[in-house]
Amino acid sequence: MPTKSACIPAPRGILSHTPEARWECGNRMQVQTSAEMGGGRARHAACECSHVRLMKATTLLERQHRNLQQLCEAVERGSVSIRRSLLPQLAGDLVAHIAVEDQIFYPAAFDALSDEKWMLCVRARHAQMTQSLDRTLDAPIDSEEFARAISELRRAVELHAEEDEELLFPSLERSLDADRMREIAFRMMSLYRAKVEAGYSGSLATRSAEQRVPPSPGG
Repeated sequence: MPTKSACIPAPRGILSHTPEARWECGNRMQVQTSAEMGGGRARHAACECSHVRLMKATTLLERQHRNLQQLCEAVERGSVSIRRSLLPQLAGDLVAHIAVEDQIFYPAAFDALSDEKWMLCVRARHAQMTQSLDRTLDAPIDSEEFARAISELRRAVELHAEEDEELLFPSLERSLDADRMREIAFRMMSLYRAKVEAGYSGSLATRSAEQRVPPSPGG
């Protein structure tokens, strides 16, 4: 199994079903009980900052891709209880990943490469993943419908990762210097953490609120 990313929340349901929070920092695992969470978050944030400042945006996204692929496989193959445990995390992590690509990474890539056709393709893949996730969440977790939906989601995530990593990332790395790539990664990680903490339901609430905003006068 691929190595989990440094300083990204490790898959919670896989590692533990207890109230403990486990964070990976490099090759060292920190285990925190509920009483330690306050100071633990601060220590994790410091660790995360130092790692991400040295990490390229493409490397950060590759690690998020591996995390999503592992979660899809675990949900697809798992028992009903494992599915119930991991599905909320998969949903939240996927929504967070899509947000950082849509809001930060892809605009930077477009500015560097000026490839509008590629932007349309990657956004279409995001829409496919979101629709597959919605079907997965709507299906009874022990049904054939769920099995088909999560299989479809896994394949969409795999195609998304392949297209990004084999086609887009090499071109972007030739166009942007290392400092710019690290600056993008730092901004992406800040947004990713906020989206993960909000969770999938929080992201839906935000999206619904944005859709309810009335048009400006004369708009």
